[in-house]
Amino acid sequence: MEYRTLSRAEISQLAQLDRTETVERVYYLRDGTLILEQEHWDVPDWSAAEKGQRIVELQALYDRGATFWGAYDESLLVGMTVLEHRGLPSGIGRMNLAGLWVSDGYRGQGVGRTLVRLAAHAAHTRGARALYVSATPSEHTVRFYLSVGFQLAALIDPELYAKEPEDIHLEWVLPQAISEGRG
Repeated sequence: MEYRTLSRAEISQLAQLDRTETVERVYYLRDGTLILEQEHWDVPDWSAAEKGQRIVELQALYDRGATFWGAYDESLLVGMTVLEHRGLPSGIGRMNLAGLWVSDGYRGQGVGRTLVRLAAHAAHTRGARALYVSATPSEHTVRFYLSVGFQLAALIDPELYAKEPEDIHLEWVLPQAISEGRG
C-alpha cells in the first residue's frame, strides 16, 4: 500500500472508491452515553452523479487550503482522507477531519488507521490540540474512531451538528495521542 498527499486533480480519483457497506447496528447518543441499537442499513456506492458532486465539493475544500491523503493499491485509490486547516469555531485548536473513506474490500487492513494518523500528525504540526470528526453512526465507523483514540467531543461543533445531527461527534486530543505514540 502506498500513502501520499493528493493533488487537486487527484481528488477526482474518489470515483474509484466503493463505499458499499452493510450495517447491522448503529450508535445513538442519549444523555451523554453511546447506545448501540440493532438497525439494518444497506449502504450502496455513490452514483456517478453523487461522486461527481462530492468531487466538486472536495476540490472546493482543497482550494480553501485542506490537505488530502490517499491510499493506493498499485494505481487504484482505495482510501482517502481530508484535513481542513482552518480551526473550528467551536473550540480553540480543533481541526476538522472532513472525510475518511476506505473502499469495500480494504476495510479492516489498517488503511483508515494510517490515513487518520497522517491527518493527526499534520494537524498536530500545525498547532492543533484536537482532531474533530462528525462520524457516521454505524457501529463499524464509531468503533474504528474510538480504537484510534477519539472520544465523545466535549463540545459539539454547532455548524457540523446542523449539517448532520444524527452523526456521532468525536475528537482526538492530539498532545495526549502523540505522547502515547498513537499519532
